[in-house]
Amino acid sequence: MKNTQGIMDYVAKIYTWVIIFFTAAMFVIVGVNVFSRYVLNSSLGWADELARFVFIWISFLGAVIAYRNHDHVGLDLLVKRIPSPKIQAVLRLLGEIGILLVLLCLLYYGWVVSMSATNVSPALYIPMRFVYLIVPVCAAMMLGINFLHIKQHITLFRQTT
Repeated sequence: MKNTQGIMDYVAKIYTWVIIFFTAAMFVIVGVNVFSRYVLNSSLGWADELARFVFIWISFLGAVIAYRNHDHVGLDLLVKRIPSPKIQAVLRLLGEIGILLVLLCLLYYGWVVSMSATNVSPALYIPMRFVYLIVPVCAAMMLGINFLHIKQHITLFRQTT
């Protein structure tokens, strides 16, 4: 399990650097487009589309990092008010199992949608399956993180008994 955690940490570092690179690229793309539009009076048709696709990828990759760090919005208020640590562990475990089911749906249907997409983007002529592919890719990474979270909650449950 320690090896799995190390792999997840390594992939998370890669995702973080990809997010940083994509954010910088999006900033440059939008900046060049603004300059081109307002100074040169000639808009770059592909810039808005590329910035939109990059933003989608940033959002999904950021969701993986947020899930890994427990930074997503949660409803811990009720769980924290329960006096029994054992019941808290059970409720958190049930929450992770619910997340597991959602991630399995995202993985399966994200793959189906991305592989069945035959259209291309209007300005860049990028096959849209590459844009949609971020959904199953991030769902797979989140599944790995989810398994680690489930293991942590099971360990915590065993320690409280």
